[in-house]
Amino acid sequence: MHIIGNFMGGHSAVAFALAHPEKVGKLILMGGGTGGVSLFTPQPAEGIKLIGALYRNPTIENLKKMMDVFVFDSSDLTEELFETRLKNILARRDHLENFVKSLAVNPRQFPNVDHRLHEITAETLIVWGRNDRFVPMDTGIRLVAGIQKSELHVFNQCGHWVQWEYADKFNRMVLDFL
Repeated sequence: MHIIGNFMGGHSAVAFALAHPEKVGKLILMGGGTGGVSLFTPQPAEGIKLIGALYRNPTIENLKKMMDVFVFDSSDLTEELFETRLKNILARRDHLENFVKSLAVNPRQFPNVDHRLHEITAETLIVWGRNDRFVPMDTGIRLVAGIQKSELHVFNQCGHWVQWEYADKFNRMVLDFL
C-alpha cells in the first residue's frame, strides 16, 4: 500500500514504515515525518505555538492567526474557509482536549527517529514549503538525507499547506510519483 502523510500524519507514516516496512509500497511525506530539533528555527515553531493556542481556545480569531502563518499568502483564505474549519474543529471537542493533554504530557510530541531513517526501504517523495512556519524545511533535508530512496521537492513562496497553495503541481507530482 502507498501512504501519504501531512504534518502529524507524516510522523505517523514514518512510524508505520519503520514498524511495517513490508507493507509500504511508496511513501509521501508533506511537512512532517521525524522529530528532532531544527538547526535554524527555535522550537516550538511559531505555527506550533499558534495551533496550541487555537486548540486551547478555539475561536475564529485564533484560527485566523494560525492560518495566517499556515500559508505563505493568506489573501486567498476566505471567511467561508475559516468558518468551515472552525466548525470542523469544534465538532471534535474530544480531539481538542486530547491534543492539549498530550502537549502537556509530551511537549515534543514526536520522538526523533533520524537515527532510524535509513531503515525505510520504500521509495519516498518528500514535499515541503520553503516558508513553512510549522515544521522548518531543514526537517525535510534530514528526511532526504536519511531515507535512501527519497527525493525532496521544495516549493518556494509556500507555507505548510503545499497541497492547497500549489494544488495542481502537487497533485501532478504525486500522481507521477505513484
